[in-house]
Amino acid sequence: MTRESILPILGDHHLPYVVPVIVYWVISFIFHYIDTKGLLSAYKLHTSAEDLSKNRATKSNVIKFALLQQACQCTLGYLTATEEQVFPHDYAIAVWAQNVRYGGIVATQWLRYFGLELAWVANNSKDPESGFVERFIQNTYGNNIGNLSHVAQPQTALVSTDFSTWTVITAKLLYWILVPLFQYISVMILADTMQYFTHRAFHVNKWLYRHIHSMHHDIYVPYAYGAFYNHPLETIPIDMILFPMCIAIAKLDNRQATIFGAIWTFKTVVDHCGYDLPYNPCNIVCPHSVLFHDLHHQTWGMKHNFSVYGSFWDRLMRTHWSPCDELAQEKYKRGKVIAETSVARKRLVERASDMTVGKSTAVNT
Repeated sequence: MTRESILPILGDHHLPYVVPVIVYWVISFIFHYIDTKGLLSAYKLHTSAEDLSKNRATKSNVIKFALLQQACQCTLGYLTATEEQVFPHDYAIAVWAQNVRYGGIVATQWLRYFGLELAWVANNSKDPESGFVERFIQNTYGNNIGNLSHVAQPQTALVSTDFSTWTVITAKLLYWILVPLFQYISVMILADTMQYFTHRAFHVNKWLYRHIHSMHHDIYVPYAYGAFYNHPLETIPIDMILFPMCIAIAKLDNRQATIFGAIWTFKTVVDHCGYDLPYNPCNIVCPHSVLFHDLHHQTWGMKHNFSVYGSFWDRLMRTHWSPCDELAQEKYKRGKVIAETSVARKRLVERASDMTVGKSTAVNT
């Protein structure tokens, strides 16, 4: 049977590619508003002089390519999205409960083999052929067992003497918490591994960097909506092929994929926001998360900090550079001074040019 959609106007199978786009622009707009109003300046990493003197990409071009990337992702998502066939929660919990009981039976036999026995396991080691799940389906769905799409929500499934309280509690814990947690951790590890090695390859290979990835690094002073300023040949293999593969391997359903895509997008945007805010939730998985990625965007830090979530692979592969390192902080300070000097010199030249033009106009007049 198909699960009722969260939104009445949009099926769950469309959420994994729609929600991240909404998250991207909502978070980007918030930081853009903060930036234009001069709020939270105490936490801003770079000065306006650095923005003027270092960034090569225009804001309009950044928005255009971000929208292009999201349009491609949404098109692919629409063409490949499929509705899921799901069972009611009670039935899924009943299956887990039966698996827990079977595990108890196996554990009991091994314990007995070694001359040991646990009473709480032995008491739940009933006949594995009792077929509770099969009886549950028959009792709940009756003759509709072959066509679950027409079946209403079942009545309670676990009020049965077939399962003890601890078995039901364990099954619910597995179904609602432990298994989803394992899936999220798995997809995070898979995605971070994929991102680290592909990202590093785009830097190590000179052709890939010069013709493809250098486009993203035209933004030396990151800002929120510049997070998706990528070349299409980088977007297609990473965001449209490898990232969905990580989700598929971890077996996330549509709702889980939506949550993970929103988290992934949120962290990507925040890492490019340019503000090292206190209590940043991204710091839970990567200390100094914004600074960690900002360092990578500097000309002197591009061969470091390739990861997206944590810093595990960077530490293991010796490409980690702490943004709190004294040398890194010194380079940041030097960069600010150079930017201020460059902008001041440019303004003097412009003033001198304006004065020359003014004098020339006066003479001609």
